[in-house]
Amino acid sequence: MRKKHLLIGLIAVTLLGGGGFYYYQWHQRQQTTAAVKKVAATYTKAFSQQNFTKMMGQVDKNQLSGGDYQYTAKKVVARNVAVFGQIGANNMQVKQLKVTRQSAKRYRMTFNLNMQTMIGALKVNHYQATVQLVKGKWRVLWTPALLFPHMNGTDTVQLQWQQGERGKIVDRNGQALAVDGQVTQAGMVPSQLGSGTTRNTNLSKISQQFDVSVATLKQSLQQQWVTDDSFVPIKTVTAKPSLTGVTYRAVSARTYPTGAASAQLIGYVGEVTAADLKKHPELHTGDMIGKTGLERYYDKQLQAQDGGTITINNGDTVSRTLLKTKKHDGKTIKLTIDRTKQVKAYQQLADKKGAVVTMDPRNGQLLTLVSSPSYDPNLFATGISQTDYDKYAKNADQPFLSRFTQRYAPGSTFKMLTAGIALDNGAITTDTTKSISGLKWQKDSSWGNYQVTRVTDAASENMTQALVNSDNIWFAQVGLQMGSSAYLKGLQPFFKAKTDLPLTMNNAQISSNGKLASQILLADTAYGQGELLLSPIQQAMMYSAVTNAGAMQLPTLLLNQTAKQQTVLKKASATAVEQALVQVVADAQGTAHDLAISGHNIAAKTGTAELKQKQDTDGEQNGFLMAADADNNSYLMVAMMEGTGSEAVVTAMKPYVETLY
Repeated sequence: MRKKHLLIGLIAVTLLGGGGFYYYQWHQRQQTTAAVKKVAATYTKAFSQQNFTKMMGQVDKNQLSGGDYQYTAKKVVARNVAVFGQIGANNMQVKQLKVTRQSAKRYRMTFNLNMQTMIGALKVNHYQATVQLVKGKWRVLWTPALLFPHMNGTDTVQLQWQQGERGKIVDRNGQALAVDGQVTQAGMVPSQLGSGTTRNTNLSKISQQFDVSVATLKQSLQQQWVTDDSFVPIKTVTAKPSLTGVTYRAVSARTYPTGAASAQLIGYVGEVTAADLKKHPELHTGDMIGKTGLERYYDKQLQAQDGGTITINNGDTVSRTLLKTKKHDGKTIKLTIDRTKQVKAYQQLADKKGAVVTMDPRNGQLLTLVSSPSYDPNLFATGISQTDYDKYAKNADQPFLSRFTQRYAPGSTFKMLTAGIALDNGAITTDTTKSISGLKWQKDSSWGNYQVTRVTDAASENMTQALVNSDNIWFAQVGLQMGSSAYLKGLQPFFKAKTDLPLTMNNAQISSNGKLASQILLADTAYGQGELLLSPIQQAMMYSAVTNAGAMQLPTLLLNQTAKQQTVLKKASATAVEQALVQVVADAQGTAHDLAISGHNIAAKTGTAELKQKQDTDGEQNGFLMAADADNNSYLMVAMMEGTGSEAVVTAMKPYVETLY
């Protein structure tokens, strides 16, 4: 019995000992596999991040030779940089990384790789490499097949590139507003600059000629890639002065034929930033992207897709094609803008602060969107210098501002809407006559010291005469006569209309809270002041109701886009107001009489919005002019100039209006 118990005990010990041995082996294998996976993960992470030096930390550097290659660690790094840099590889992502045991000292690592290249997305499957124990450490055995599978030591990776062309932005007649073209670039050749004092003298002359600091020039010359015979860019130029050490070359660039005349509207492109690349992984360092204006708004449509082929070659023979794509040019964006009119309107502003919006009121097509002063977008497309940028950025007149989208008090131009609404609701007729005495008026003593003022002391006026004289008091009284409820009811359709434009623009404002709670605010609003805020675009849209027999035309900027009309006034009311506006030009006493053009009936209204902290004090003012073709309804223009009265706007815009016929 004792022997039997002893035998059972020996068997149990044996089993326990055997189980422990096998558990130990299993545990060791698990630890080994984990160590191999860590090496594989570290290698592939560094590889995908293109940190090839760190990648080589996981490689057996003593085994970098094969039948047709003999590398050093530095050469492997350089080879990776060259291969993946040539194809513009970015956003590299390792997929399905696996390690498989082959023996106690050898494992197989496999993975797939996705990446973006200069010609599109590339997926590469079946990477494989040996991971083996080397002097107590697991290391990857590197071969050329870790560049791309099936590559050997004599293979090369080749890219045949077909560059897509960014889409054009053109006007209604197909004339270019933004197009890929060529510009002249000035550059330095280091070997031609001389040395010592001669070099410094030449750099000083270059600095003065191109308005680039000597420090900036020296910094450019110290870049790592620069050799004695390199072309080191300075800036884009229009003239080519002869200077020692300077030469010129034509380079491809986005060009803007109208320059400053359309800058705020069209915008410009610039080189992608790190932030851009995060948002758009399909882009590459050096690519151009829309930065402002329509270039930015329509960037997706304008962007081209490069095409070509990426191949593995052995000598002149293609052994494997990795990727083949077709190039796609960007879409052409055709605007309603008339380039000739745009340039002419800009010239007439003569760098004064202002805007000119011209619209075809029959269909809403915007013919001009001009803002002044402006900037040259061509400088930005090729990389503007800090000096040139600072000139714009520090300019108190804000040349980057799109004044055609900024909101202003419209002044007396708004009286046409007050007249139309009052006719609609029966507060007045075309024959309504008001007798007013003096240049100042207030409803009663409850207004305190506040009074409405006018320029012309007319004893008796009907609606047409009040528009001809631009009488604030007449329209203030009409506003009070209607009352806030009736007036707001007439205004709401104008202010609720939403434009569908590729522009950033705040909504039009009746008042800060949308109400006309006080009599003074109601009176001031009726003649275009108070808390009214309208952009020149919104003014053109609203005023179109007068020239369109009561139908307000919404604006559009795309030639193939149809914009809606909305009836906001009765036909008879709109027609009566338009006829009165014709007299504003035809009547010798009219505020827009200087706009008269023989043989044409022009409906017009001027306005001077006063921006004062206190009544009867001097303050800033903005001048406005609305002018429209009363014969054929072919155009409606709203022009605005800051810091001046309406007389200056009429004088500046008459040559432009003449070109509209």
